[in-house]
Formats: sequence, structure tokens, C-alpha cells
Amino acid sequence: MKTVLELLIAVTLCASAQPDDFPGIHSDLIMTLITNEGPEAVIGFISDFEPMERIELYSLARELYVFSQFDGQNLDDMITVIDYAIEDILCIAREEEAALIRKSFLDQANIFSYNLSADLAECWPGDTLTRYPRHFERGLSAALQCIEWRYYLEKNDTAFFMAFWAAGMHQLSLGRPEEAIYNLVRSLNYAEQITIDAGRPLGFHAGAGYELLLAHGYFGLALIEAGESSEHYDQTIRKLEEGITEYEEFADDYRFCIDQLEWARARLED
Repeated sequence: MKTVLELLIAVTLCASAQPDDFPGIHSDLIMTLITNEGPEAVIGFISDFEPMERIELYSLARELYVFSQFDGQNLDDMITVIDYAIEDILCIAREEEAALIRKSFLDQANIFSYNLSADLAECWPGDTLTRYPRHFERGLSAALQCIEWRYYLEKNDTAFFMAFWAAGMHQLSLGRPEEAIYNLVRSLNYAEQITIDAGRPLGFHAGAGYELLLAHGYFGLALIEAGESSEHYDQTIRKLEEGITEYEEFADDYRFCIDQLEWARARLED
């Protein structure tokens, strides 16, 4: 069996001539570094590549940290790598003279920041990784940062619907429901515009689509956390259940919405 060092040498030698399945060819090595060496080794390996290759490898590392299961798995190591990735991408952007290229790199930082926030949220069915307030604080700051970038980048309604949701979800986890209501209402407003543009009905309607009903569900969770009735949340779940039967094209999305909302509610009640 090759040692980690031998694997590093072998992969680094071929870095200048990447095959078509880049970055996947490095998946096993990065996974070995994640499980045996730690985040500093992952960063050190990725740092030897060109800028666009580094971005692809950071994205691969994030997927391995989040979607794999392994002994010692934790969120802090993932945060270390992604924080470094965001700063690295921003450094690349600052060195670019062309405005469009700078913005394209800034958009990459925006994506990493949103994914970091989403990954740290306690709402994903089956995700039992331990989360502490520091994780929610970092998730909140990542969401607020990507909101700022999305204004600058003039992103679409879906991008803001997602980013304001992430901010509000972390505020709920931190026990700040009044602050969460502000951001979740913003998310709901963007979801309404998405629904209008798609020609779907507004309000509590089984045919509204997942964006609007999911936004209503999280707003309902915020109301519960603020001491209000669960009626808003309960009505959302009823409409999602109706939609599974009545709108086949939405059924899979609606099932996932229910699973996500119920998982988030259970975590908030712990």
C-alpha cells in the first residue's frame, strides 16, 4: 500500500497535464488526506495547482467533507478548508485587472460562502453531525456575506431566496427568532416573485411550487420559535401533502420540503 506521501508525489507529478476526469482523479487522495492528515494537508495539496484547478479541488473537498461518512468527521475541518478557499479565491480576484474576470471569481467566492452556510445549517434530514453555536455563527456570517456579494453581482430572485433563508435558519438555531423573521420574510418575498414569474398561484396553494411553500414553512417555524401559534407551519405542511397527490411534477420536491422542515423543527425543539 502506498503511503500518503507517495500518493502526494504521484498526483503532483501529473498535475500539469490534467485528464478529462479532473478533479475526480484526486478524490481518493483528498479523502485520504481528510481522514488521515487533516485540513492543513488538504489545503497544502490543493495549493500546488493553478487557480481554476484549485477552485475545482476546493469544491471536491467540500463534497467529500459533507457527503461522505468517516471516523472523526466534523464540521470544523470543513470550515477550515472552505474559509481558506474563499480567501484564496478573493486573492485571485484582486489580482485580476479585467472587471468581468474579477466578478467571475467573486461569484465563485459567493457560491462557496452560500454552500458553507447551507452545510452548517441544522435542517438536512439524516445529518447527525454535532453542531455548536460557533457553527451557526459562522453559517450566519457566511450567509450575510453572500447576500452582500449577490447584490453587487446582481443575482436573480432564486439566489436571494436561498441566501436570506440561510441567514434566517441560522438565527433560529441561535435562538434569535425575531431576527430570523426579518430574513425569512425577505426570503418569502423573493419566493413570491419566483412564483409570480413562473405563473403559479400565490399563497397557501398546493400548486405554488416548492420555493413559496418552503419559504412559508420556515416563516412558520420562526413564528413558533417566537412563541406564536403553529398554524402557519401546519397549513404549509398540509398544502405540501396535498401537492404530492395533486401535482406529480412537484411531488419529489414537496416530499423533501416536508422532510427538511420536520427535521429542522425537531432540531430546534431539542
